Amino acid sequence: MFLTRRSDYGLQAILALAKSSGFVSAKQIAQEHNLPIAFVKKLLQKLCRAGLVKASVGKQGGYALARPPEMISMREILEALEGNLAPVSCLTLDHQCKLSNGCMTKRAWIQIDQKLHEALESISLRDIL
Repeated sequence: MFLTRRSDYGLQAILALAKSSGFVSAKQIAQEHNLPIAFVKKLLQKLCRAGLVKASVGKQGGYALARPPEMISMREILEALEGNLAPVSCLTLDHQCKLSNGCMTKRAWIQIDQKLHEALESISLRDIL
């Protein structure tokens, strides 16, 4: 698992939405957090596609959380922004490893992956607020 600026900026954006009582524009989030507007828009679109954020067009439009903060886990947010959160590439679905049949470490990585997912699932956006 390699977290990038996508995770950092995306988490800042979704926290801004969680703190707001209504719709917030991507421009407002970008300005308030000193983030690149184009990047914020792309991140909010990813979060929309994942069902974590909803968008509204028009003068009062913008973005808002699609669910209450306590119903959104860190795992969902990071997966929406980064994709697969596997700690090693051999745990991804499309990876083909020559060592997979006799691999001595795969079981350990599977356990680490499970614990990581459990931990991220147990932390809600409300907990971060």
